[in-house]
Amino acid sequence: MRNRLVLQMVVVRLVLVIAWLCFSAVAQTTKEKQPTPRSPQASDLAARIERVENGLLPPAVLKGEAPVRMSLADRMKFYKTPGVSIAVINDGRIEWAHGYGVLEVGGKAPVTPETLFQAASNSKSLTAMVVLRLVELGKLDLDSDVNKWLVFMESS
Repeated sequence: MRNRLVLQMVVVRLVLVIAWLCFSAVAQTTKEKQPTPRSPQASDLAARIERVENGLLPPAVLKGEAPVRMSLADRMKFYKTPGVSIAVINDGRIEWAHGYGVLEVGGKAPVTPETLFQAASNSKSLTAMVVLRLVELGKLDLDSDVNKWLVFMESS
């Protein structure tokens, strides 16, 4: 059971790393091209998917050196990850989603875009980012009494 939980945590972390790398790859390619239209042509979409699947960038690139790109399959193998699910959001909508690999090592059940992964501790960073964004927008005050938001904790 513990091994499965550790594996799921590794998978989720890899998904986040891959998502970050995907956004890096997409950001790099959008500098070279005009903005993508709302309804991309099938060939444009296929090319962008191919860049995500085969053009992952490393977490850091040394100045003056060309980044070594890696395929998704190679990255999964490097991190010993049996499967990931990727969704790319464009203009606030899911442009495409795809599952890669299998649910567990040695298994045959494929990962799909509908596969649920445990968020584990990764949700803490996301929550912090969202809270700070709400502070920026003036919708939340970090110095206000937290109990006004925790109404479910009130004693009866």
